[in-house]
Amino acid sequence: MTPLFIAASEFERLLSVWSADRPVYVPVTRAGYRHWLRYSPDAPVRAELDGIRAVEPLKSFYFRVQERVATYPGTPDSLDAEPGFVIVGAKQCDLRSLFCLDQTFASSDIPDPFWVTRREKALVVGADCSDAASTCFCTLLGMEPHPQDCFDLSLAAVAGGFVVEVGSEKGEKALRVQGLELQTATDAQLAERQKNRELTRAAVEEQNRKYKTSRSFTELVTSGFGSAAWTPYVGRCREDAACLAICPTCHCFVLYDQRGDGSNERIRVWDFCYLRGYTRCGGGHSARATGNDRFKNKYVKKFQFYPAKYDVVACTGCGRCIDACLAKIDMRQVLHDLEESRNA
Repeated sequence: MTPLFIAASEFERLLSVWSADRPVYVPVTRAGYRHWLRYSPDAPVRAELDGIRAVEPLKSFYFRVQERVATYPGTPDSLDAEPGFVIVGAKQCDLRSLFCLDQTFASSDIPDPFWVTRREKALVVGADCSDAASTCFCTLLGMEPHPQDCFDLSLAAVAGGFVVEVGSEKGEKALRVQGLELQTATDAQLAERQKNRELTRAAVEEQNRKYKTSRSFTELVTSGFGSAAWTPYVGRCREDAACLAICPTCHCFVLYDQRGDGSNERIRVWDFCYLRGYTRCGGGHSARATGNDRFKNKYVKKFQFYPAKYDVVACTGCGRCIDACLAKIDMRQVLHDLEESRNA
């Protein structure tokens, strides 16, 4: 579909229309960081669509930190009452994470009804990055710092408003608002978008130049599992799992039962492979008993297991893990050191 242009004032009106019947979440700066906040036309919350991704990964909208998944005895909980939601301003690293998690939760033999239902009901609006955090490295994974896929609509800021791309029938339908003024984007507006994209990409590439490797991350992890390059990082890792909690593609969970009001409930809560008890089973045996095994597992899952099973790397270069790590471990440096150890 031909790119469109929407004026900033018309876009505000569009948000108001969407928010009338379902929650709309937009990125807003608080204490120097972008966070997802609920939009309301009556509150001083305005979408900030420039800059980089929000702190919170998109997975938390679909795959809740903790939620009841069953009640017994009784009938299964219905998701029909959930109204759906709109996410405005998702960056490409988060859009790609939805595709990654779709492989596990939607395309598996037994799809997760919570994930599938929320994905079907949600409207996802992407937005170009206009800056790069020091930890961003999407270009090392062959990605661009602007929406490429997995969006219903995407926005790129230009003078006076936004260039709009339609990525799905759902997105096209969302623009069918009475009286909404949309025009075909002009050549000048498309040229402005292209220039902005090139500048942002150049910034991401420049700061990651020292981390570039001649071999793919998948090859490095697969062939370098026994490398001594892991050792310094294993010793530094505190196993607090902050990197996994903030990762947009990590999705491990644990189920437990508890008493409810006159019934029993099954609760699902996030779990993390860096925790010592994660693989412990009856008799006390653990498949990953050492810190060395646990530390490597994140890299193996993202760069070896996921590509082998789904033909996609389960890392989007968002840099959240680097920001969150208390030990200041940089995934880019770990992977670069794996290559250096092979060349030594």
